[in-house]
Amino acid sequence: MPLYEFECIKCRNNIDKTLKELEKKITKKSVLDLVNKYENINAIEVVDLVNNKIVAKAGKNAKEAIFMDFYLNEGNTLVLINLRNYRFSELIYVSEDEKNVKCACGEKKNIEKVISTFSFTSDLSTDMPTPDLSNLPPSVRAQTSVGEYIEEKDRPKKNR
Repeated sequence: MPLYEFECIKCRNNIDKTLKELEKKITKKSVLDLVNKYENINAIEVVDLVNNKIVAKAGKNAKEAIFMDFYLNEGNTLVLINLRNYRFSELIYVSEDEKNVKCACGEKKNIEKVISTFSFTSDLSTDMPTPDLSNLPPSVRAQTSVGEYIEEKDRPKKNR
């Protein structure tokens, strides 16, 4: 009875389309139009990191939703998107069950099985990897620090 992870291609494509539109033009109206256009997006906030101010904001954050952050304009613009998660897990008992998998948006056909991140971190007896900050824009990287503290629940059993 394996646990598989899936992604809704339609919902993921909505995020890609939103980012392409925001690369062209960022106004309060364009951000509001994007929130209204895509049902899986609850809210969008665009922040100018150079001037440290909100450029545009629309929609309402939902409790059950997740936040995704993206950087545009060579890392000078932060886009925070509050959306219904398009990645989900399902227990598959028999291969026929995989045909019945559906996203929260109702999509059943455009669902893709993806590699589970959980399966790569099941062995907690080794040292936990540190985040790679090299892909962050320099201005954001300079304001980010990673501490050495590991929560009790995440420590290997032999070190408790």
